[in-house]
Order: sequence, then structure tokens, then C-alpha cells
Amino acid sequence: MDKPFVRARDFMYTHARLLERLLFAVRFEGAPPAAVGRLITAYQNPDGGLGHALEPDVRCPESQPLFIEIGLSAMRDAGWQDRDLALALCSFLERVSDANGLVSPLLPNALNSPRAAHWRTTGEAGINPTASICGLLYYQGVEHPWLSRATETCCEILRQDPPTEAHALLCVARLAEHLPDRKRAEEIIDRIGAALSAASFFIPAAPVASYGLTPLHFASSPASPLRRLFTEEQIEGHLADLLTRQEADGGWPISWEPPGEAARSEWRGRWTLEALMVLVAYGWINGQER
Repeated sequence: MDKPFVRARDFMYTHARLLERLLFAVRFEGAPPAAVGRLITAYQNPDGGLGHALEPDVRCPESQPLFIEIGLSAMRDAGWQDRDLALALCSFLERVSDANGLVSPLLPNALNSPRAAHWRTTGEAGINPTASICGLLYYQGVEHPWLSRATETCCEILRQDPPTEAHALLCVARLAEHLPDRKRAEEIIDRIGAALSAASFFIPAAPVASYGLTPLHFASSPASPLRRLFTEEQIEGHLADLLTRQEADGGWPISWEPPGEAARSEWRGRWTLEALMVLVAYGWINGQER
């Protein structure tokens, strides 16, 4: 019988888009991360932002805050930093943010292109995706007036009116992971822990029977600063469930309807990569198993 890593590797090189294939090679095959950085730069538009369906469910070429989150996440996953690109992204975000520094996931021009049905609107300017973008920019090691303003706004929202939805809390978690002020980061993690159990779209215990976020999205490795929020039973249960959801072709499924088959393959490549990174980090799969 094929082993999970071997089957997943075959799926990645057969079906995933270039970005996830490069990330797979960096994480598991010793490839240099610079190629990931060059590819993300290729998604950059003249306005400084990132476009070209970097988030597979939104097929527009124009720059979007959501695409910036995806691009910065890929650079973080590769261990790649690009100060010039990060500062250009800050300048773009400053131009499209509200007075408090908050951005919405999408700009109105995104709605002119094919997209998944759940993207009916641009979304409101708020913690999602602003807090996540801020955290990932801190990973890039940059300072910028927009970044400082947006961070303070997100922290104030979290203090006064914590989100009640898991995706927004995951964005806050990304901020806490990379915020230079670690004392403040630990306070943010405590607030996440207090809000998460009752949050919509959070699945605290396995098995996963519908779309949602699990403890593994918040603590993707044992070293995560958010690992302390979850019990051993929660983590182990979700790891076992995640492993069982690998499909016959070696990839992991998605649980929503994308705008087309290209988007489906691209998302499955991303979810397969994420599943591998988590399962290898927790020792459930040997990442050299090929």
C-alpha cells in the first residue's frame, strides 16, 4: 500500500499549481526559498499590491488585500523575507484602508470577475484580514505607519469587542504569532482562547463533518504559541481525523464549491500542502518518506 507522504507528493506534482509545488519542495525537499519569493513578486501589479487570483476562489487580476494575505502566508511558509516587497504592500494597503487602517478582504473591482458563490460581497473592513496581514508583515521585519495604525486598531477591537467568528480569530492568531511585543501577544492569545470555544465555524472536536476551522488551524505545530489553548485529546483527535481524509489520489478534499476546476485543483493543492505540514510537524507522517 502506498504511504501517505508518497501519495501526497504524487498529488502535489500532478495537480497543484506552481506556488504550492515550490512550497512543497522548500518544506520537504530542501529547495531554496528564493523561488517562492520570485513567484510572489510575479503576482505584483503596478499599484504595488498582489493580484491574479492568488486566492483561487476570486479570479480577478486586480490587487486585493485578500491576495496580499495569501502571498505573505506563502512567503512565511517558505521562510522568505523581502523587505522591499513588504513595504510596497504596506503602501498599497494604506491607500485602500479606512481611517483606522482596516481593510476589507476584497475591493469592489473583484466582483467583476468570476468568483466562488460565497464571495457575494467585498466583505467589511475589519480584523479579517487586517490582523493576519499585520502579523505576516511583522514576520517580514518591516515598520510602516499603516502597519502600526492597523495593529493598534485590531488590538483595540479585540479588547472591546472580540470577534465571534473563527476566521476572524484566526487572523488575530496570526498577529499574535508574529507581533514583536511578546507580552502583548500572550494577552491576545488569552483573549482568543476565551472567545474561540463559542465562535461560529470553529470545530473543537473531531471528526470534521462540515466546513470549519479546527485547533490545527490555530496550532499548526507543537511549537505554536497557541498550542496551549487546546487539550491533547483535541489535537490528537483532529490529527487522526485529518489523516483519514486523504483521498485515493493522494490529495485532501475541499468542502465548498469553487468557481471552476482550476480553482478546485489549486485549493486542493493548498489544502494538501497544509495537511502535510501539520501532520509532519506533529510526527504523524514522516516528511522524508519517499
